[in-house]
Amino acid sequence: MRKIVITLVLVLSFAGLKAQDNGIQTLFGSGTRISGFGGPIMSFTSINGEFAHMMGGGGAVLLGDFWLGGYGEGLTNAITVGGNRIDFGHGGFWTGYSFMASKALHPTFSSQIGWGSITQTDDRYYPLTSDNVFVINPTLELEMNFTKFFRLGLGAHYRFVSGVNTSTLTNADFSGPGAFLSFKFGWF
Repeated sequence: MRKIVITLVLVLSFAGLKAQDNGIQTLFGSGTRISGFGGPIMSFTSINGEFAHMMGGGGAVLLGDFWLGGYGEGLTNAITVGGNRIDFGHGGFWTGYSFMASKALHPTFSSQIGWGSITQTDDRYYPLTSDNVFVINPTLELEMNFTKFFRLGLGAHYRFVSGVNTSTLTNADFSGPGAFLSFKFGWF
């Protein structure tokens, strides 16, 4: 898993490298525009076999078609296991690349890499257990340029969660596929 994360980060990090006419490579090649975006993200997935709605947001600095930023999201609907309510949230780094971003409809690949927590509470919201977790969430998205300052994305992801250490829940209960909508407002 560590090799996958390192490889993914390196590939996306070097996507911004461009060669200039004199053969010298720079991080920000001539003509690379620097701008940014931010907005809400809604994810539809499952936790412990039940429907889960995650809501959050993110923002990033755009370096041409490559971006680097941050995100955060949390569970919005009630999921219970053995009579205990589950709270789940995570946040961290968000990096990605838009292929053919000037086209009205184009693919985008991104990855969210972050940390979070899973808490089980009783019916009075008293915390019973709490775990710190690590999350990797690679995504593939179809992005639509509605205006010069607004993009809507529809995509799929697979969330990998590690660090769940309770008697009733496992990493597999929080890992799995999902679909999402992203609303990006900014200077593209």
